[in-house]
Amino acid sequence: MSDSQNGSSLERSIYYGIIFKAILYGIDFYMYFHSVYLFMVAGGSARSHSHGLYVVVGGTLLALLTISTFANIVFAEFMWIDHRDIFGGPLGYLNANSAVWWQTLGTVASQMSFFLGDALLLYRCYIIWDSTFSIIVCPLLLYLGALAMAILLTVQSAIPGSNFFRGKIVDFGVPWASLSVALNAIVTILIIIRILKVRHQLQAALGHNEALSDTIRMYTGVLALLVESVFPYSLFGVVFAITYGKNMDVAPAFTFIWGTFGAMSPQIIIFRVALGQGWTQQMASQLSSIMFTASGDSEQTESTCVVSGAQKEKV
Repeated sequence: MSDSQNGSSLERSIYYGIIFKAILYGIDFYMYFHSVYLFMVAGGSARSHSHGLYVVVGGTLLALLTISTFANIVFAEFMWIDHRDIFGGPLGYLNANSAVWWQTLGTVASQMSFFLGDALLLYRCYIIWDSTFSIIVCPLLLYLGALAMAILLTVQSAIPGSNFFRGKIVDFGVPWASLSVALNAIVTILIIIRILKVRHQLQAALGHNEALSDTIRMYTGVLALLVESVFPYSLFGVVFAITYGKNMDVAPAFTFIWGTFGAMSPQIIIFRVALGQGWTQQMASQLSSIMFTASGDSEQTESTCVVSGAQKEKV
């Protein structure tokens, strides 16, 4: 009998998914408290209401991730250790108890972290596009659609005997995953386009100015592209949607990883802001001013860019 037939491949997928989720949780835990420390030690003039907002949002995401992580760990303990002799084995326990109240609580926490994190990513896209609301209209509609499907999915998952990876619940899960991944992909593309556009315009306006290259690279380099565009989050989301839609045994592993990145990606951005290296509303406005001024007065441009670099910690 093959692994797929006896269910061992599905169990391995759940096992490795939980392990990677726990590792990513530890990284997220560190980044949050390091960010709080950096915000606290920032000079008084550099503090702003946005710092407090980032601390609250990051803390809420960490709390939600904590709930979902430990719900998964406890469920794994019951499935593989405490109740492994149940009829049907570990997968029998999974099918019979997926809707237990604390597992449902973990599902709710995971969904809340998705949509709080996605809301922050929409806000970041809005900032990077210099507060242009029309840019986020389409992603916002996808966000609302994904939210509606997530509510239906959560209600369905709370029904006794339901299984997130098998059965009728998949009919709700696939549309939710598709909308969520489409939202992530569009936001990623929009942010990449904006950052590449800004980099091209700055390089064209300023030329090869070594004094300003570090500042430009900080906000438009490869690392900025990967972090600000939440590319890993979108990539894992695409893989999850494909494997989940095809009912593949490997889907649970990507579910745990993608779900963790839903809370972790915003925290990485917050961490960069705390380090003074992330895009902020003030910085986006300054870059727009730099590009506008550059065409007429190169000296004023250089001065403005230096000021932007010096004030990068302001949010």
